[in-house]
Amino acid sequence: MSRRELRVDVLVWRPRDPSAPADLSYGWPRVLQVRSTGTPWQLPGVLLRAGEGIMSAAGRAAYALGLELPTVHRALALDQRPAVGDAPEQLIVIVDGGWTDGDDVHVTDHSTSPCPHDCQHERRWASAHDLADETGIATALSAALGKTPAFVVGRGGEVV
Repeated sequence: MSRRELRVDVLVWRPRDPSAPADLSYGWPRVLQVRSTGTPWQLPGVLLRAGEGIMSAAGRAAYALGLELPTVHRALALDQRPAVGDAPEQLIVIVDGGWTDGDDVHVTDHSTSPCPHDCQHERRWASAHDLADETGIATALSAALGKTPAFVVGRGGEVV
């Protein structure tokens, strides 16, 4: 039997127009992603500790970003990833981290920047194109915005 982990990820997004966050006329929002050196980009998150509640774990992940969770707590999506190599199977609960105008996250457009805390990871604002293969993130973003579907990926991999 393979190892399994329950991970809680926080979806933090930046609308194209902060004065109208759910307006998609300028395109889909960007999504905050993090990574350690040499690892794939992913949503910020933590492993659920034994006996810990999902929102408590989400709060830990938000705190590490220097953010607070919205007052209305929502689980937006579930994502399951099979075990690959030494990595265990994962069940990922994606929780609403809310939207930001980006100023409090210390990342500029189309760039990476180091974490302001004493840790070894980078941050970036990912576009819909960057997230084309991330079904769980697309589902969560759709739920956060109250839209379906978040974006459609064409047969050639282009975001439509």
